[in-house]
Amino acid sequence: ELLASVPEILNIANIDAKKIGNMWSDDIRPVHWNMMIDACQEAFDSGSVGVVITHGTDTLHVSASALSFAFAGDGGKPAGRIVFTGSQRSSDRASSDATENLLSAVYWAANGPEVSGYKDSAVTVMHAGSGDGICAVSPGIGVRKMHSTRRDAFQTINNQRIGEITITRDGITHSSNFNAPAREVLPPTKYDTGIKIAQFIAGPHLYADLLASAEENGYSAILIHGTGLGHLPIENSNGDAPENEELSNAIENSNIPIIVANQCIHGPVDLNVYSKGRIQQKIGVLGHGSTASPEALLTKIHWALSNGKSLDILQEDLCGENSPSL
Repeated sequence: ELLASVPEILNIANIDAKKIGNMWSDDIRPVHWNMMIDACQEAFDSGSVGVVITHGTDTLHVSASALSFAFAGDGGKPAGRIVFTGSQRSSDRASSDATENLLSAVYWAANGPEVSGYKDSAVTVMHAGSGDGICAVSPGIGVRKMHSTRRDAFQTINNQRIGEITITRDGITHSSNFNAPAREVLPPTKYDTGIKIAQFIAGPHLYADLLASAEENGYSAILIHGTGLGHLPIENSNGDAPENEELSNAIENSNIPIIVANQCIHGPVDLNVYSKGRIQQKIGVLGHGSTASPEALLTKIHWALSNGKSLDILQEDLCGENSPSL
């Protein structure tokens, strides 16, 4: 069906297709990450130089992050290029970005630079701007959907683009200034689908009973999207907010890991700047030093728990998620 709608693809590469599912991307679960991982590895084992995963845009960046850790979290790289693409506008609309995104994704999968395994183990290819002609190649580990309708909705978070693909009447070309030492090809790791991670938003409606409920119902960890530098409502300075003290006690006495992500999206989680952050570290909150998007941090926690890793690695830069240069 894709070839029938965009036959120009055949001028770029020979295509083998595998249909994993036909679903809204917000219905994707970790079991589907594992299916994508297996399909990619099968393709590389059969001699393919690249894989394109067509994916709904709502969680495209989450799956791209999950596959980045699967193939590069242990310090390796996939045997070829893995490219995620989708469309912000459906193919029956005159303003659709589907054709250029798909052409660019196949082009990068076939002709892009050799994969290093750092930031580029899985990439996204989507429109770079509101107009036609240029698609951005972004690290799957460091990109996020930042607008519900714009064609250039996918923007890097504490990261930079890996390259660009230009489409003109004369053909398709690409450019890239990205350079990292190539790692060794390693088999991918997988995700334990039995692991559940609860997510909450810090603010005036974050209560201790939410954390208690997660622990009672068998969740493996809690990820809280903290305000500012990663702060939580845990202090009762005026003596009129006992809920904050209850939340602090719940965190300190929790039997499962509690991690804070950056609700601001851009910038680091830094729990050393203010006294509140230092208190949070004292009562056991993890996440200090992370510059990953909330989605990348979520998949990193899940990957770590699935593969017997200490959550101390949340501060480490495994495959480009904690870029040292913001």
